[in-house]
Amino acid sequence: VFNSAVYHMLCEALGRKLTADERLAVQALTADPSVAAHDPKEYSPALDADLKPPEIWRDRQPTDKELKAVPVLQAGFKGQLEQEVLNASKPGTKENLTASKILLEMWPKIESDADRHAAFLLRYIIENSEGKAELYPCQQDESARITFADYSVSVQDTSNSWLLIFREVFLVPEEMLLVPQVHSTIPNCWLHVINNDTGEEVDTIGREVVPHVYQPNKLGFTFVAESITPELTPAGATWRMRLIGLKEPLPKLSHETRPNTFSVKKVQDYYVPNDKNLICRYRVQVTSDTLGTIQFQTSKPDVFIRLSVLDQEKEVECRTGQGHVTIPVFYFLANTDPGCTDEKNQKGSPTQDAPQHRNGAHSTVGKSDSSSDQLQPPTETMVSPTTGHKHMVQAEVLHKSWDLDESQLAFVHMLKELEKNEMRVHKPEDSKPSSTSDTPSRGGRKHSKKPAANSKSGSRKEMSLDLTKPNWTLHVVTDESKAEGIEVKKDTERADQIKAIIESWEVAEPGRRVRALQSRLKYLNQVQHKESDAAATDERKDAAPASGPEPDTSLSSSNQKLSDTPSSRPHMDYSHLIRRRKDFPVLMDSQMEEEEQRERLEKIQTYQLERESVLEQRKQDALKRKALIRLQREMYESMQHEHQKALDSLQAFLSSQMAAVKKEEQKQALEEAEPADH
Repeated sequence: VFNSAVYHMLCEALGRKLTADERLAVQALTADPSVAAHDPKEYSPALDADLKPPEIWRDRQPTDKELKAVPVLQAGFKGQLEQEVLNASKPGTKENLTASKILLEMWPKIESDADRHAAFLLRYIIENSEGKAELYPCQQDESARITFADYSVSVQDTSNSWLLIFREVFLVPEEMLLVPQVHSTIPNCWLHVINNDTGEEVDTIGREVVPHVYQPNKLGFTFVAESITPELTPAGATWRMRLIGLKEPLPKLSHETRPNTFSVKKVQDYYVPNDKNLICRYRVQVTSDTLGTIQFQTSKPDVFIRLSVLDQEKEVECRTGQGHVTIPVFYFLANTDPGCTDEKNQKGSPTQDAPQHRNGAHSTVGKSDSSSDQLQPPTETMVSPTTGHKHMVQAEVLHKSWDLDESQLAFVHMLKELEKNEMRVHKPEDSKPSSTSDTPSRGGRKHSKKPAANSKSGSRKEMSLDLTKPNWTLHVVTDESKAEGIEVKKDTERADQIKAIIESWEVAEPGRRVRALQSRLKYLNQVQHKESDAAATDERKDAAPASGPEPDTSLSSSNQKLSDTPSSRPHMDYSHLIRRRKDFPVLMDSQMEEEEQRERLEKIQTYQLERESVLEQRKQDALKRKALIRLQREMYESMQHEHQKALDSLQAFLSSQMAAVKKEEQKQALEEAEPADH
């Protein structure tokens, strides 16, 4: 155990596996050729998989002669190794001088942190020794010993009510019990821990992550910290996470600690109720696989919402919450086929690109050279190369929990009318691609701006968001290095299809839209003209002739009014669709009311009698079932009794038969024995 502890201590000090010469030097130092024979890192199945057998050994079974040769070869190699170790152990030999030189080169690494490596050596001996409780009484100190590492972040001032504070991937080297604690001057901080292999989140109690036994995995664990503050972030705010474990090594960052920046795509809009209970639906496109955090919140804090991510309309992730909900970790996968991505000229709601700066995390543990960008996320969505990935982020209202008062409903109605007007005044020229520009503004934010030439005065796009009205906010957060490779835009696929159909009609038949509009106005004018003539005729019949405006002037004014108010509709007669009980109305008097009251009482009494009859019938059925059950139980007990009697009789008969057979055998044995005596 001590020899193996020395070997592993040197590997830990160098931070890598030993070379062949270094391994031989350690074997010479410990005089143990098998010091590295049981190291799973040196002889792993992955290494065996890389060693391909020769062509002559493929697809055939070894012969008996070859199987007998295996232990002979192994014994020869073992003897050669022992001879090499023996030569390297003898002072003055060439091999011994080489081994001494190698050990002297490795020794400064151990002396640089002697206490740490000594503790590693002792811990390895204790963990791998038999009877360690008797040999090492100091092991009792484990119950009162902990180790920890701190990761601190300085948070800059921001006006956002939601803030992503920390997001890092940690690699767990071995099974360990871990307790993360958060200390911050920022109120309402949440910590999430996600298993990147399975996508599952470690259990939490309130805002705290419960103590959990972390198992080593391939992609590590992502720690995500967020904060929701109704007020401004306090100046000089700090955030610190302490990872507490029982022993070293603690989890390590998947990349070297360095200052980093988050990029936030922010979308805000008013809530408009609909039949599908959808709040919003946005398309997310990336040029490379991107790690993101998605957060959604509503202006009304008690709304039950469901935030989900769909890939090719198949749900791959969802979370529910009240007032706000967060998907801490989601990997947006890029399309390998360039033809899978949509054109850049599709219209969407403007987004904001708001970087949030944070300092690097300070840790007392070592650093790993691996990069989080190299970690490939798990995915359950299998897509073909022809379809690619199509990520949709959508939010829904649950249980109809977002009620609006009269003033809010009036505001929503106004928004719907604005949208109708925008669709009504849409022209083919408006659908042409329009260039967008990102201009930096105060605070490092980038506002997506569109030319005002394509907007209509008084349209919804020109309205500034009124926070007193029902509204929602969507955040999609990525690393700053991925900011240029992600696009968040409103899902207008259905509207774009309708516009494309209209444009195709216009291309096939130029002027079709104008002719359709003229035909509609002509029909409405004709209907209005007929109604005007009918009204004028009635007036002439009921009153004396009087001076008035000329017919042409009246018709022109009426037509102008009709064309100016698109909401005008011709009068329709719905009388034949209304169901009536009688051909003429009848006055409801006290006698008719008493008669209706008597009919209602008769119906109630009839229903009560039928109900009592059904209940009585059910009661009788229950009694019959109980009697039948009792009868079946008695029958079963009787059958059991008769069966037992039959078994007893059969046993007695068999016993008598066996006794008779035995007696007969004894008699025959005596008869056979008598002639022998004579």
